[in-house]
Amino acid sequence: MVEKFSHVLGRVATLSLDDLKSDEGQTTVEYAVVLVLVVLMAIAVFSVLGGGVGSVMTTITNQIKDLVPVSGGSI
Repeated sequence: MVEKFSHVLGRVATLSLDDLKSDEGQTTVEYAVVLVLVVLMAIAVFSVLGGGVGSVMTTITNQIKDLVPVSGGSI
């Protein structure tokens, strides 16, 4: 398992320019850009709505706790 991880890590570290020019490399870069944009948007939304989102999540959590019966035994 460690050898596979080392191989993959070595492959990522030695990406050639030809790999980046291929369609597969282009698709990978596009997915990475989209992922970065989604993460940045999520951070922005949570920054703006931070307190409101926290209170909504707390309300939802409390309502779920009220619906689920608590048993005295262990799982």
